[in-house]
Amino acid sequence: MIEQRLHIIIICEDECFFNWIASTIKVSDMMVDAIKRVSIDKLSEIRLLPSCDQLLIIQEALYLQNVKKISSNYASMGHEFPLLLVTDSYAESYADSYVNNSDSKDAFTIIDTIVKENLSIYSLRHATRSLLKDYKLTKRLQRLAHYDALTGAANRYLFDDRMNETIKKSKRYKESFSLLYFDLNSFKKVNDTYGHEVGDLFLKHFVERLNQVKRETDTLARLGGDEFCMLLPNTDEQNLAQFITRIIDSFATPFLDFNIKLPIKSAIGGVTIKDQNESMLSPQEIIKIADKCVYEAKKSTETHSVLNVI
Repeated sequence: MIEQRLHIIIICEDECFFNWIASTIKVSDMMVDAIKRVSIDKLSEIRLLPSCDQLLIIQEALYLQNVKKISSNYASMGHEFPLLLVTDSYAESYADSYVNNSDSKDAFTIIDTIVKENLSIYSLRHATRSLLKDYKLTKRLQRLAHYDALTGAANRYLFDDRMNETIKKSKRYKESFSLLYFDLNSFKKVNDTYGHEVGDLFLKHFVERLNQVKRETDTLARLGGDEFCMLLPNTDEQNLAQFITRIIDSFATPFLDFNIKLPIKSAIGGVTIKDQNESMLSPQEIIKIADKCVYEAKKSTETHSVLNVI
């Protein structure tokens, strides 16, 4: 059974198609919160609803006529959704072409087809559940590939990708951006004194504190051991200084677990890249600058930051 309630979005220009699909869904035993009709031009306005499962349904003819436009609008959502394509007839090559098409592949991670003439309450229910199951599995595998298994922070692969995209965007729109590098003070001592179980919990707690203050557009990544980076798009040196103050405030309450109370202290290195200098530095060079700032910050045993502006 589907664990969460369904939010169905039918992309169509044809009112008869919408009414037909909607009425079939309504008489099924699927737990549906809402059924909405959305035009292709409004596709980018769809937002993620964490409290329910979301599914897009579109007619084959409309999809084929507008695949580039749909993919472009879909990509601008900033989140993936599963897509169920209602086809006029079944052909294995057609089903494969939707998945392998270079335009659609960039936008739709999970796409499946259902034949119009065979569509019924039962076939629609089966297709929906199968598609959502595949979607959730794919998202889980993506998370394992892009996020640190222990802390949930982004891994190096995802961080590098976000870094490259941020540099490109900053060049395009002439925006400054910033990078923070964290190195936890005395983390080795925590592991040696209390064991790796406490050390792991300490790292998870550290990431939770940072997640509480970072923006949705920021990327926090674990680069290895007790070293973390945070990428802050569209952030100048003044914004960065204010943000670091919030980070230090978030560390004020000590870590407490297993009746062990530990202060949270970190050396913080920061660098702000001005728009006129973006083309001069590679991602690796920017990280090296922040790393040098961390080295200076580590001269203090308390949480301390050293910032640089390029």
